[in-house]
Amino acid sequence: MKQKPAGFWVRFFATFIDGFIVAVMSVILANIFQDSPGDLEESTSAFIFQLMYSVVGIIYLTASRFKGTPGKIILGLQVVKEDGERIGIGRSIGRFFAYILSATIFYVGYIMVAFREDKKSLHDMICHTRVVYRDIRE
Repeated sequence: MKQKPAGFWVRFFATFIDGFIVAVMSVILANIFQDSPGDLEESTSAFIFQLMYSVVGIIYLTASRFKGTPGKIILGLQVVKEDGERIGIGRSIGRFFAYILSATIFYVGYIMVAFREDKKSLHDMICHTRVVYRDIRE
């Protein structure tokens, strides 16, 4: 079955949703656990949440049966191997670290999705993955 690749804007909004979730939860946790009023910048609870979101949301959920972060799930996207199968935890971890390369030099690794026919980012090419629309039958 041919899977339709997800383009730049839908992937951008999925990342925006993930960032929004992290920001809201970080502010909530920072306000709950802060040592003194106005000390949000130095809140370790917000940092711990962001770290946990990265591990759970980006690495685990992408390799799980959900095949993506909450933003991708909400927008009907999934991360798969080039053959369409679910990625494993090792590939998901590699993809997470490959994000750093995609963000280097003005996010060119992300922007290239808009200009490539196969809609692959730099981290997709490095890890042999694709972001595609979910099959409704799943």
